[in-house]
Amino acid sequence: MSGWSPILAGLLLVCLISFGWAMRNFFAQPAGSNSGMKLIRVCGLGFAALHFAAILLTPITLSRGLAAASCYLGALGLFWWAIRANSPRPLSAAFSPDSPEHLVEQGPYRLIRHPFYCSYLLTWTAGIVATGRLWLAPTVVVMLVIYLRAAMEEEEKFRLTSLANQYDDYKARTGLFLPNPLKLVAARRSGSRT
Repeated sequence: MSGWSPILAGLLLVCLISFGWAMRNFFAQPAGSNSGMKLIRVCGLGFAALHFAAILLTPITLSRGLAAASCYLGALGLFWWAIRANSPRPLSAAFSPDSPEHLVEQGPYRLIRHPFYCSYLLTWTAGIVATGRLWLAPTVVVMLVIYLRAAMEEEEKFRLTSLANQYDDYKARTGLFLPNPLKLVAARRSGSRT
């Protein structure tokens, strides 16, 4: 075990505890637990075990340790920023069947439409960054596919509400999981013309 291993394992644990707290105490689950949330939970637990093992069993260099710690801390910062932006009206959990009743455009939502999913993906990516173990890549790919599916379902739900036009405008200036520089520039230009 390298000197970075306990630090990174601790950061991974803090991320996972934060995400678990939100699943139980923050996100609304109007229809109770659903199959999508169960899939996220099962994959998350299994993949967490793989990431902990890789981190604890791999010698981690200074550069990898710093980069992975930055990923974990970035994930935590983004996650809690998104929690704060939603604290007046928490969002529904992933794959919930209810229709959105409001659109959040403050905090990290000014730049990306799905900061929670971005935060989760940063956490999964950090394990590969820390260890260089490419056999962890499928964990990131599987979670990316799940989060993409959830995001697409959420965006489709907006299309079916009275928020559809507002959401289209919002979508035109923000990235899905990452900020889109081209959209940001275009939004600034159109904003300066009005």
